[in-house]
Amino acid sequence: MEIPKCDYHGTCKNKAYREVFPSLLRGKYKNRGWSYLCRKHYYQEQKRFKGKLPNADVD
Repeated sequence: MEIPKCDYHGTCKNKAYREVFPSLLRGKYKNRGWSYLCRKHYYQEQKRFKGKLPNADVD
């Protein structure tokens, strides 16, 4: 089984911590699909979205 990597802007290759789904948010993010984020980038994005970042654990 391959471990997913963080795809934050295509620059980070750390092990994925969470899958996020920004399209569930309103506004300009509705065309975005699932993204994998490492712990660092997940908390960075969660802060940017004021804690309202739909996500799921990476198994």
